[in-house]
Amino acid sequence: MFHCSHSMSTYNILRMLLAFLFFSALSTVGALATGRPEVTASSPDQLIREVCSPQSRLMCNNYDHNVEAISVAADEGAKAASMRDGSIVTINDLQEDFFLESSLVEGRTLTVHNNLADPAPSRVFLSAAAATTLPSLSSYNALDVMRFFGVARDSNMATSIATAAYLCGSAALPGEARSCAASTDALAAFVAAQLGNNVKVYATKGAPTSTSTSNMKAPVTIMKVAKGSVEEGRKIVVCHHLAFPSALYYCHAVTGTKVVQATLKTEGRNQPAAYIKAMAVCHLNTALWLSRHPAFKALNIAQGEEACHFLVGNDMVFTRVVG
Repeated sequence: MFHCSHSMSTYNILRMLLAFLFFSALSTVGALATGRPEVTASSPDQLIREVCSPQSRLMCNNYDHNVEAISVAADEGAKAASMRDGSIVTINDLQEDFFLESSLVEGRTLTVHNNLADPAPSRVFLSAAAATTLPSLSSYNALDVMRFFGVARDSNMATSIATAAYLCGSAALPGEARSCAASTDALAAFVAAQLGNNVKVYATKGAPTSTSTSNMKAPVTIMKVAKGSVEEGRKIVVCHHLAFPSALYYCHAVTGTKVVQATLKTEGRNQPAAYIKAMAVCHLNTALWLSRHPAFKALNIAQGEEACHFLVGNDMVFTRVVG
């Protein structure tokens, strides 16, 4: 999920680009279109069940069960891809709540934003038919997308649409497959193409909701850790929830990662303590990340070294079922 409190160097680049796109095109905007799709609220569990429904291309055999942890070792193809365009900002550059895997020790305290609750409301997917009429998600089409949903161009949602359009229209990292899915069909098709139809899906669960609009970090205590085992030559698909008028996921097939889980206990200063089953992704090789990536400063590590980050409640992780 994209948040607005990331590293200022990265965020300022994105903000300046979006401002340029908005103000250079405002004079061309006409009246908002009528007959726009109606979008209602949803929940993370509802979205997962929709993606893993009997009508889906995916057979998710664990989504009603406890989360398991699976680790994936580095892929040789990803190691060979050593160049990237430094002007491109991807979803990896906009994550937060970084930590080192060695920090996942029971009894230790970490700090996370908003107890890993996603500040972006969860909404339903567009139907497959409606998704085919959605303008292509790129910076050039951001205003068309606003008209599609009937979104005022001076609203907060307009900024979210422009951000999603920029991220979805940008190039993927070398050796990385990526797709932005606005329907369950599109998300399931991408996951199936990368991992096959028999998959497991994981998500952060139990993040307490808050009415606060701030993006504050607070301490949590690590109660239990599940790191899984290393399995060579595997890849995962991570689908990051984006703020958007309907459900929209930035999905990418990631190699050289580990998927881990930690049970976190909130401090409960103003409310009862809660237990979060927090999913996280550890990137074993960050050589393709921007040199100014906030993880390097936050963790005091060099570019290329392993870095982990938690996923917020609406994100999803898919792994292939073995055997």
